[in-house]
Amino acid sequence: MELTTNNIQPIKNKLSILIAQDGFSFCVGNKESHKIEDFKQKSFLSQQTPENLLKELKVAIDHAFDTEEAIEQLEVIYSNTLYTLVPNAFFTEENLTDYLKFNTKILATDYVTFDDVEAIQAKNVYIPYTNINNYLFEKFGEFSYKHNCSTLIELAKAQNLKTEVLLHVHPTHFHAVIFKEGELQLANSFNYQTKEDFIYYVLFVLEQLELDPLEIPILVSGHIEKEDGNYDMLSTYIKHLDFFKTDMTSISLSENTTVNTQLHHLILSQF
Repeated sequence: MELTTNNIQPIKNKLSILIAQDGFSFCVGNKESHKIEDFKQKSFLSQQTPENLLKELKVAIDHAFDTEEAIEQLEVIYSNTLYTLVPNAFFTEENLTDYLKFNTKILATDYVTFDDVEAIQAKNVYIPYTNINNYLFEKFGEFSYKHNCSTLIELAKAQNLKTEVLLHVHPTHFHAVIFKEGELQLANSFNYQTKEDFIYYVLFVLEQLELDPLEIPILVSGHIEKEDGNYDMLSTYIKHLDFFKTDMTSISLSENTTVNTQLHHLILSQF
């Protein structure tokens, strides 16, 4: 419902929420001016259960938004390892559970859905958090949601990545999207606890795809900066290392909003 007064036009704000196993972030933007009005984030040192995530999410939303009526549109991005890509040629909607059961433990209460990743002519089959979806629907009404990996692939294709590796990092897991001559070769996610775990999985993936760490360009995004251990590990073994850059020229920040656009470009890209 739009917030209106007698002489003021409706506030047309969009709320995007990135929900990961180890934290979440909120971004409120004005749909007409493309200005970010508010940004908040919370990270955890360990992966949370869906129940704990919902508990923390409720507290954060209650403190962050006093007038949810001002939110005209809500979009949610889920970042977890409960997904798999299926080419359109082999996809049948009736078999969603079958696509996931070989690499994910599926509970009887799990809801399986999919994104249409048009950029690679495939479907991303995944498990969102039903309890969080139910809460957000009760709070804001109808909304859209998709998986983090779908967004990463779409952004990578939009940036015309050729033979490159894109790593999107969270505090306890990361997504690896790898292209060769513009074609997707791999999209997978890995849980890690230490920087040694992190670099092990990166180098293992490169080895499996026969990619030389001294030759292949690697782009990073998310919760990673030059000052942290994961970046230091990468720079030790990877010769061509840089941050993944997207076009943020149309986005501006309100006066009291502070956000590192490089670290959070994934959620900011939704505006």
